[in-house]
Amino acid sequence: MFSNKKHRMKKFKIIHLINADTYGGVEVGAKLGQIDCQKYMDYQIRYIYNINDSWFLKFIKLFRITKSLLRETKEKDNQSLLSSLWMSHIVSLIVKIFSKNINWVSFIHNSNYSNKLNYLVCTKLTLLADKQVFDSYSTSRAYNNNKINQNRIVNYLFENYDLKKFDIKDWSNREYDFIMVARNTRQKGFLELENFCIHISNQYPSRPKFMIITNNLKEILDLQNLKMKLQNICEINFEINLANNEVLKYLTKSKIYFCLSHFEGFGITILESILSGCFVITTNVGEQKNYLYSNRRLIINNKNNYNLDFKYINDKGPSEENFDKSKEFLFKNVKTYAQSLMKIIIDKN
Repeated sequence: MFSNKKHRMKKFKIIHLINADTYGGVEVGAKLGQIDCQKYMDYQIRYIYNINDSWFLKFIKLFRITKSLLRETKEKDNQSLLSSLWMSHIVSLIVKIFSKNINWVSFIHNSNYSNKLNYLVCTKLTLLADKQVFDSYSTSRAYNNNKINQNRIVNYLFENYDLKKFDIKDWSNREYDFIMVARNTRQKGFLELENFCIHISNQYPSRPKFMIITNNLKEILDLQNLKMKLQNICEINFEINLANNEVLKYLTKSKIYFCLSHFEGFGITILESILSGCFVITTNVGEQKNYLYSNRRLIINNKNNYNLDFKYINDKGPSEENFDKSKEFLFKNVKTYAQSLMKIIIDKN
């Protein structure tokens, strides 16, 4: 698809600026996207600070990377600065003001914000960028008065997914009944996790086995305490800060992926769970309701009402035909990260 543009794109350099290298969809997506995009352009990821830095040290590092980017971008053409998350947008604006050669592209990942500053930066300041891009139709709709700009969507679907390793076999014999991959935050529904486990355990035909993959065991919910508290009705296992290839191994060992998020953008781990052969239970947020084949998911609310039809799930889950339909639907209807980003960079409009 890109053979006629490959040589041309090699001249381009993209610096993807992100606040910090944390355990989140933005960071994971950037690393996977880098592998795809390196075939066509020079794609680099830069982080402003480390997640455990003090606010004083974060400020010092913000100043340093701003100075470094100004020096790097001032004299070279064909460079784009792709900014993700609020602090990166601020740095990018400063660089854009003093370095006219740079093409600033602000990357918006969801439509909810943790604080007022985050809101103002992402909704107002990013309008000063040369281009705005979005991680999903739902995010684009939130920013454009319920309208979708299809030419500005960068999807988290990657060319380097090896579908052979996602073959669905012995679904009913997979090790874990349920799996969740998310940061231990309110946004990701960790305050609802205990009630979800209780409701599921009361409905499930056997004592369910959960796998929780997260960044921190105690940030919002103490998972050690939860494990002890619910040990009589279910088995809770957890892993922290796993690399993406390790996450994929657990997904292929699990039957049902569940998402309790209050808001999402594209929802990269849900995509990976589909490709891993999982049935998906998700709240009605973000893009997943648009790219999930209907026979492979159930939509729930986060009102502690988790009455699920496990006969339906077990009927649909093991079906190789439904799994193949999900993959076909996904790759037929969604452009990859590299495809969509390259088109945006080339496009002069």
